[in-house]
Amino acid sequence: MERWLRSSGKTVSLTLALLLITTGLSAQKMSADSTRFPIGGQIYLNLSMEVNAGDRVTWPTTGDTLTSQVEIISKSPVDSVKAGNGSLVLSQKLLITSFDTGFITVPPVMFLVTAKDGSTRQVLSNPLLLEVTRPVVDLTKDIRDIKPVMTAPFTLRDFLPWILLLLAAGLIGALLWFYIRNRKRNKPFIKLPSKPVKPPHEQALEELELLKKEQLWQKGQIKEYYTRLTDILREYFEKRFGVNAAEMTSDEILGVMKDFLEEVSTLNDLRKVLTLADLAKFAKGQPIGAENELSFTYARSVVMMTSAAPSLTQENAAPGEKSTGNVSSSNTNKD
Repeated sequence: MERWLRSSGKTVSLTLALLLITTGLSAQKMSADSTRFPIGGQIYLNLSMEVNAGDRVTWPTTGDTLTSQVEIISKSPVDSVKAGNGSLVLSQKLLITSFDTGFITVPPVMFLVTAKDGSTRQVLSNPLLLEVTRPVVDLTKDIRDIKPVMTAPFTLRDFLPWILLLLAAGLIGALLWFYIRNRKRNKPFIKLPSKPVKPPHEQALEELELLKKEQLWQKGQIKEYYTRLTDILREYFEKRFGVNAAEMTSDEILGVMKDFLEEVSTLNDLRKVLTLADLAKFAKGQPIGAENELSFTYARSVVMMTSAAPSLTQENAAPGEKSTGNVSSSNTNKD
């Protein structure tokens, strides 16, 4: 704003001296460098007042206009300076403008002064006459076109939508590339942490305990009891030894499991369970309570006796060598 005033070559300072309404007080001086400015121009209007030290002054409250023709652009805080005679000089600067041409009268501004003894007096400034001039137009020259619209400088806010769009496109591209790569490798797009899988023998023992609590054979459900019992063993053999026991008959299970069961007593326990199960499921037999309890005990014993991990020799042996060794072992048992 001050730069504009310097560029226009006019810095106007108006001092409104204040006339004291009360009798016996002399008027202050009023001086002005210029009271003439072009339409839309800006000048400083200076209000100043000298009071005795200790007096209280109620400064006039001004809004955004002095009159309907004079607008206030900005105003400084009220400043105070001590004078040489012990009095106090209060001052304030108002930056004003007007968009009406001609002579404009600034009306007096009223101040309220309270002395030390509590007396109050009103103080009015002198009115001020301003002249707002029209712009000078040279009619002998050609009419000039309107100036083009000024282009505002670019800021980060202008580029922010494009930056976010590029980041979103990059993120989508990275996710798509990651998805295609994992799909070619048969890997899941997002690998969630898996829960630890319980060993097959622990799962089988938990299912046996659950079967025992259901008390199926005590309720007369003999066939359902043996079906559940053998299904638990079939599933255990499949998870523990990789044997597809679910599709095998009882004899086929015994023929395969003899290669894995080292103890003859364990194989005999399995045979007893499967025999009673076939009797109850297919021959509509009715094993007695003691036999049902023994079948449960035999099944649990088979799981417990085979819960240990197989030896390294069995795991690392080739299928042909393993079968040969098992056949030799079975021949030895037969002999």
